Amino acid sequence: MGSPWTRKALHAPVRELFSEELGEREIAFIYFAYAGVVLRTREHAVAIDLCHKSFLLEEVDELGFLDVLLSSHVHWDHWNAPLAEAIHRKTGAPILIEPSILDEKGVISADELTVVQPNTPVQIGDIEVRGVAGIHPKPITLFHLAMPELSIFHGGDSGHVPMGGLRADVAIVPTGSPSPSCTPETAVAMIQDLRAKVAIAVHGSKKNLDAFQALAEKEVPETELIIPRTCELVKVAIPD
Repeated sequence: MGSPWTRKALHAPVRELFSEELGEREIAFIYFAYAGVVLRTREHAVAIDLCHKSFLLEEVDELGFLDVLLSSHVHWDHWNAPLAEAIHRKTGAPILIEPSILDEKGVISADELTVVQPNTPVQIGDIEVRGVAGIHPKPITLFHLAMPELSIFHGGDSGHVPMGGLRADVAIVPTGSPSPSCTPETAVAMIQDLRAKVAIAVHGSKKNLDAFQALAEKEVPETELIIPRTCELVKVAIPD
């Protein structure tokens, strides 16, 4: 049956994600596996931490417009160079990466990659991308995206680090296995720091996810919790 963080479905509704009608404070997303997410607002679309075992090469042609493709670190479950190259060729989306990926970039030319240094904003159109140095066996960069309509944070599979006063409407937080760095407790600490209105739990076993839900309901009861299944299209309104 597999683990909650691994992909089980043969097909994901990628076309449907990009045809979904959204309001001003609505998002739609698909969680693919591990920490991989493609997320849309009414005006923007981003892809984060996709790998070859979460997002299939044949699904690349189903993608619509992407503002940016981000990768938090070089581990295989967060980065795959041929997949990133294919997404870039299909969508034209710039590829923003944690610096050490340059050392193992694979087939992609360094000219096609933009390094995100911690606490140094990168402007992609009207999206400000800010990196946060995380905790992991490999160097890892967490991403905060400030859009005109809302803000999004993605925690890779890092442990908790101070967020430097950042706030996020939506926090995508890792809860545990197969990462040695994150836990249900570190995921909840991220939500608390960011004062997130909606939290999306990823990268965890059933035991991790159950513990996260119980702890989050107690510690951050004002935050809407979403524990998505892989390849499920989810739509949610973000409170003002």
